Amino acid sequence: MKKNIKLIMAGIVVLSALSITACKDNKTESKAESKTESPVASTVESTAERANNEDMNGTYDGSVYTNKVFNIKFDAKTVNMEMVSTEDLSDMQKKTHDDTLKMYAHDTANSSSVLFGLVNITSDLKAYIDGNIARINKDNEGAGDIKAESTTIKFLGQDAPCINAKLTANGVTQYHTEVFLESGKDVSVIVINAKDEKVVKDCLNAFTKAK
Repeated sequence: MKKNIKLIMAGIVVLSALSITACKDNKTESKAESKTESPVASTVESTAERANNEDMNGTYDGSVYTNKVFNIKFDAKTVNMEMVSTEDLSDMQKKTHDDTLKMYAHDTANSSSVLFGLVNITSDLKAYIDGNIARINKDNEGAGDIKAESTTIKFLGQDAPCINAKLTANGVTQYHTEVFLESGKDVSVIVINAKDEKVVKDCLNAFTKAK
């Protein structure tokens, strides 16, 4: 069990934050502009900003998570998983000091999970993926037979960059997949952990388009 945690935690760690600097700059600019603009204009801007944040965070409806920015919808029940509540998700964000994790579903009995979060790309996506592969290999060094590689898969009809990793230790194999999605300048990642390669495929197939 301890061997599996390393890959699972790697999945959580890759959900690094969006550029906080950009958010701060926008807030500073809004404050400066509010001194000269009408209250109505300021209200419209704050409402638009709030709506944008809600779109990036996604929405929950029971076991279904929807993110319109990246045009995805995931129903945890279709793969016999339990969707973590928004309250528990908030606790996870606090414990990891990372608020970019937006969705987490899991099947405790089978040690499988699906995560979705936002990614901060400080370089190009390929370099980011290469860095994640190096991190996965390093973090799991000595834990067993580890293999991580980058590839491209068809996801909802589009080519998507992907990391596939496999860790075998004490006769048990843990599969770890990361699928990267782009929407304009924003990047997100779907992370799947499972002991069965078929479960990974089933989880990917459980995603549909939001619109």
